[in-house]
Amino acid sequence: MTDSTQPSGSTHAFLARNGGLLFAVAAGAAAYAALLGLHLHSGTLRAGTTPATLSWYTLAFAGYIAAIFAVERRRGLPLGLIFAVGIGFRVLLLFTTPTLSDDVYRYMWDGYVANHGVSPYAHPINSPALDPLDTPQRALANNAWMASPYLPAAQYLFAALAWVSPARPLLFQLAMTGIDVLNAALLVGLLRVAGLPGYRLLLYFWNPLVVVEVAHGAHVDAWMILLTLLALWLAAAPRAPGTFALLSPLSLALATLTKPLPLLLLPVLFWRWQFWQLGLYAAAVILLLLPAGLSAGWGLTGPLNGAGLFGAIRIYSEQWIFNSGIFYALEQGLTSIGAGQPNFTAKLIIGAAMLLVLAGVWLKSRRAGHLLAHLRWMAVPLMAYVLLTPTLHPWYLLLLLAFVPFLSPQSAEPRRQWLALLPWLYLSWAAALSYLTYLNPLDFSEVAWVRHVEWWPVLGLLLLWLFRRPAT
Repeated sequence: MTDSTQPSGSTHAFLARNGGLLFAVAAGAAAYAALLGLHLHSGTLRAGTTPATLSWYTLAFAGYIAAIFAVERRRGLPLGLIFAVGIGFRVLLLFTTPTLSDDVYRYMWDGYVANHGVSPYAHPINSPALDPLDTPQRALANNAWMASPYLPAAQYLFAALAWVSPARPLLFQLAMTGIDVLNAALLVGLLRVAGLPGYRLLLYFWNPLVVVEVAHGAHVDAWMILLTLLALWLAAAPRAPGTFALLSPLSLALATLTKPLPLLLLPVLFWRWQFWQLGLYAAAVILLLLPAGLSAGWGLTGPLNGAGLFGAIRIYSEQWIFNSGIFYALEQGLTSIGAGQPNFTAKLIIGAAMLLVLAGVWLKSRRAGHLLAHLRWMAVPLMAYVLLTPTLHPWYLLLLLAFVPFLSPQSAEPRRQWLALLPWLYLSWAAALSYLTYLNPLDFSEVAWVRHVEWWPVLGLLLLWLFRRPAT
């Protein structure tokens, strides 16, 4: 009797301990496999398939939340399993062609023309001057009426990948996925140095937004995150301080010249770096900008055709508005009271608010003596950016999501520290709803209710955290 009932008891104990985790992995695998099937059947994950895409994305997110609960209940999970499952999720999406975003075709075009001796900043894509270089990818690249918006460190990567494979996005997907695995390794190192368990990597590596935007979308944000995390790890690592101290600002300079977001970390790094490192960072940024600016022009004046190093960024800052939260409410409020130039005025207000946040972080982080506190303070300007920016595509959240594991509590901290993560975990699901904009290929108007579903819960969860946060 004992022998016949023992397996049943063992199975029950196994399921009691691991059932939540098994559900989480199964839900994620089923969701990503379904997205692959949807792509193979329809050839796209947007347009008419967008609701189905979001349904499967929601299942993946449910599995992700279940995994967080299960792993915290177990108080751990082998890192090998976290990596294996996270990589497995990504591999499924490598068999899809990027359709939720067409940014990868811009990357391919920029790299292609650079490899033919033409600066990506010199001409808009549709310029007749580029007709001799015409390829099928040219017609797929977005915003053909302007030159490249991507800064030099991104262009280095584009050129290298396009040199290997100029005609297929798969190499870009593979490269960004491989880079994201390196991001995960750096996060584990930083978590351990900061006094947090390495298994909190799951908060980033299994997040469906990260999985989809990197493995499917091939977004260059993965490269920016790698360079940013490398700079922070070099600044925090106890070994070889001389060499690491030199490389840390150089790595952050490259991150900044991929996308400018890492600039927001400087108020905290001011206290971790020495003055010569700050000077080296500034010098590296300037020196890396000079060749592109001198060869193609700076793009700071003249017609808004995106030509020149900063030409497309000028257009972006003046004209781009999408899926915004506080900025949208502010602009609408100014319009309703008849304020002159509501768009410009709203941008001035959010710019001033961002400067106040940066100044506050600079002052507060001075008293933060340990690495974990500094990493948490670094997340604050990124949060402010997400809340205030006029434009928020889903992948704009990725850098903030790389800092979310550091918001989780140490063993000695109260459990309500988890409230700090809730706004951003929720938004990593809700931001994907903005893909409903592409439901009608002939009308890319934003869906009004999406903004309410995205932003009101985020603000509510943020207020809950502010009122319930542990005393410092």
